[in-house]
Amino acid sequence: MKRRFYVAGACLLLISFYQTVVSANNYQSDMVSENGVDRMRGIIKKINFVVKGSRMTPNPEGWEEYDGSIYSGSRGYGWLTDLAGNGRDRGQYAAIELHDGTITSPAEAGRLELSNMQGAHFDNVPMVFRIDLPDGWYRVTCASVNPGGPLPVVDQRSFKCRSHDVVFAGANFGAPLAVKGNFLIEGTGLVEVTDAHLRIVVGDPAYAGWSWRHSGTWYQGWVRWIVKDHIYAKGVSNKLKRVVDEGFHSIRMNSLIIEKAEPPSVDDRIVFRDYFNRENSDDLNQGKIEQHRWIEAVHEGDMKIDLYQTSIRYRAPGSGTNITRLYQDRTSPESGVIRYSTRVSLSMGVGMRISSGRQEAGIFILADPSGPQEFNSTFIGVLLNVGGSGQAGGLVYRVGDGKNGYRTNTIIPDSVLPYSMSEGEYEIVADHDVERDTINSFRVNGIEVIGKLTSEERSQRIDRGLFGIRGAIEDESDISQQQFYWYYRVEIVG
Repeated sequence: MKRRFYVAGACLLLISFYQTVVSANNYQSDMVSENGVDRMRGIIKKINFVVKGSRMTPNPEGWEEYDGSIYSGSRGYGWLTDLAGNGRDRGQYAAIELHDGTITSPAEAGRLELSNMQGAHFDNVPMVFRIDLPDGWYRVTCASVNPGGPLPVVDQRSFKCRSHDVVFAGANFGAPLAVKGNFLIEGTGLVEVTDAHLRIVVGDPAYAGWSWRHSGTWYQGWVRWIVKDHIYAKGVSNKLKRVVDEGFHSIRMNSLIIEKAEPPSVDDRIVFRDYFNRENSDDLNQGKIEQHRWIEAVHEGDMKIDLYQTSIRYRAPGSGTNITRLYQDRTSPESGVIRYSTRVSLSMGVGMRISSGRQEAGIFILADPSGPQEFNSTFIGVLLNVGGSGQAGGLVYRVGDGKNGYRTNTIIPDSVLPYSMSEGEYEIVADHDVERDTINSFRVNGIEVIGKLTSEERSQRIDRGLFGIRGAIEDESDISQQQFYWYYRVEIVG
C-alpha cells in the first residue's frame, strides 16, 4: 500500500496545529454554565450537521439540526451545493481520538454533535457554507471527525475550515493536514463579516489525496474490493488492476458555532481589500464597483483565471510558461508605511499524478502607472519547484530596473528557512516605507526574513505605483498546476 504523506514543512505545521488545538481549548473557557447547561456568551448559532433520514443519535440541547440541504434565504444558512442525505451518523459511542492520543466518544465527551457529519465526495473540491449575518466581528468554531474505526483502503483524510483571511481549523500555514479518520480537528478564530453574510470554505485544494494499489497475490482480496473498495478507483482499467489514483475521503463537517465578538484593537487604515466573497464565475469583477475592479495583464502563456469557492484561481492550461498579473488601476498611498498582504495555496497535482514544474506566487507593488510589467515593479512571493531545474524552493524578491532587467533578483532558499517549500498555503506580507522608499518588513507564514536582504536590496525604484497579484506557472507536463488566492489587502500601518 502506497501512501502520500505531507512531511515538508513539518515543524511549521506542528506549530500551526498546536495553535489550532490551543484555540479550541480557549473557546471552552468562554463558556458559562446556566442551570447545568453550558451556554456561550454572545452565541448566534450552534449548528449540528446531521444526516437526513436514518438517525442513531439525538440532537443535543441548544443545537439546530441541519440536514445539508442547499442554502435558502428563509433559513439564513446552508451549503451552496445540496448535501442533503450526503452524510453519516456514526452513533454516540463511536471512538474519537483527541490531539493528546486520548480515545473517547461523543457520549463520553458530552458532545453528541460530533456523532454526525456531512460532506462526502470523491474529488478534492472545497465546499462553501453560507450564513447570513449583519456586518461586524464574529468568533467561528469548526469541528471535524469521523468517529469509529479506520477509513477504508487508506486511513487518511484532510480538513481545513476558513473564511476571508482566517483559518479556523486545520493547517494554518504550510503543507495540508493529513490525519486518521477518527482524529478530531477543531479550532476557532475571529473574522469580520463585510457583505451581510459569511462564506465558510471547507477543504484544502492543496491536498493531493492518497494513492493505493493491491500488493498481494492476484486472487486475494477480491470480495472486499468488489463489495466496497472499488468505488474509490476511477475508470475500468484501475478497477480491474485494483489501483486507486487519486483517492479522497470525505470532507467531514460535524458542527459550527457562530458568536458575536468584539473587534480587535487595531489602528490600521484599509486602502483596498478583496476577500473574493462572491459566486463562482469567469468574471472576476462581478458585483465590484468600478473603482475596485481587477485588470488582467498577461505577460506570457494562457493562464486561466476565475473566481472559485471564494478564491481567485490561477490554472495553467498545460505544458509551457504562464505569467499573469491582476492589478488595481490606482496608485499606492503617498505617505506612511503601507502593508500589502495575501494568502495563496499551491497545488502541483493529485495522487501519483504530480506535475514537474515551477510556481511563483505572491504580490507585486510599485509598478509604473502605465501598466505593470516584469521589469517595472517589485515582486515579493514564494517559489515552489518540483522536478524542475534550478532552486528547489524558497522566497522570491525582485526589484525591476524600469527597463529590461532587475536591480535586485534574490531567491532566499528554503534551506535557510524554518520550513521547506511544498504544496500548501503561504501568507505573504510586505511593508513599504514611502518616505524612505524601502521595504522594511518581509514575512512569509509569520516568519520575518527582511534581515536576509541588504539595505541596498531593500531600496525601491519609485515610491508609489500600481499593486496586485502575480502568478507564474512553468509546467513541464500535461498535469494542471493551480494557485488559489484567498484575499488581497492594502493598508496603512504607520
